[in-house]
Amino acid sequence: MARENAMSILLRLVLALLGPTAAVVASVPVASLDRSGFPAVAVGRGVSVAAVGQDATSTPEGYAHPEWLAEAGWLRDHLGDPGLKVVALTPDDAFGRGHVPGAVSIDWPELEVTDTADASLARWRGTVEGALTRLGISRADTVVIYDDGTLFAARLWWVLDYLGHGDKRILNGGLAAWRAAGGAIETGGTRVGGSPSNPYRGSPDPGVLAQVPEVEAALGDPAVALVDARSPEEYAAGHVPGAVNVGYTANAASGEPAYWKPAAELRALYGAAGVAPDRRVVPYCTTGVRSAVTAFTLGLLGYDVALFTGSWAEWTQGGSDRPVETGAP
Repeated sequence: MARENAMSILLRLVLALLGPTAAVVASVPVASLDRSGFPAVAVGRGVSVAAVGQDATSTPEGYAHPEWLAEAGWLRDHLGDPGLKVVALTPDDAFGRGHVPGAVSIDWPELEVTDTADASLARWRGTVEGALTRLGISRADTVVIYDDGTLFAARLWWVLDYLGHGDKRILNGGLAAWRAAGGAIETGGTRVGGSPSNPYRGSPDPGVLAQVPEVEAALGDPAVALVDARSPEEYAAGHVPGAVNVGYTANAASGEPAYWKPAAELRALYGAAGVAPDRRVVPYCTTGVRSAVTAFTLGLLGYDVALFTGSWAEWTQGGSDRPVETGAP
């Protein structure tokens, strides 16, 4: 009770400073504030978690889902919390040279699937769930994923989204942002603690995945935007007919840390390519890793997105007579 009274006093002081925005915060009961001091917010599929604190480097304004990004300062404050798991999407050697303390690692080749037939997806799902089990991740965990500047943390984020995992976030700016914020660095390999007796079991959401029949049906459909996330050279050599080319690296600032661009800039980027918010968007690349960055970004903005995870590898697999266009964007 004493703590709640103290929080009430603190909240009144905050409201006085907020002025016109006070009404929004005033609607949050003090008892609903988590120990970070941020109100609880809804994160997809009815899951309630603590709102992610924002650093000066973040640009949450205009994002439909700012809670999908975790800032380095927030992670530093919460590192070691029960139920918080940090996963590095990096090669083993890079992880060994330095990582966020307590993190475990997995790399993107372990998360690929280039055959989206139902039976193949089921086998892939079992493999991925086994990997998550070995890493000690449970459905109830808050999972913060980072990379070393590749932006490929989005691949694991999408995998968890497909599996119906509630609270998963990408460390904005990756390991470089963690270092810039003064975060400690640990060396050595992954120490895993998963138990086969407590296996990870997902609940797949087919709505975030595009399979070949959906892509075929999208050809010429003005309600669907196909986005090729590869380089202009790859696009020119061959792409799905009607697809526009927006390279995945355009989603983040150049250099390090590679923070996600502001929402207004991202909307302008995709709007210029004809990708409107009222269209269903199907990104692809070669094997669904780079385009996962695009899928995450557009979801962050609130677009209706389904990743064609089989991507160009599946579209052009041996013996396929599916149509292909060539030429520069």
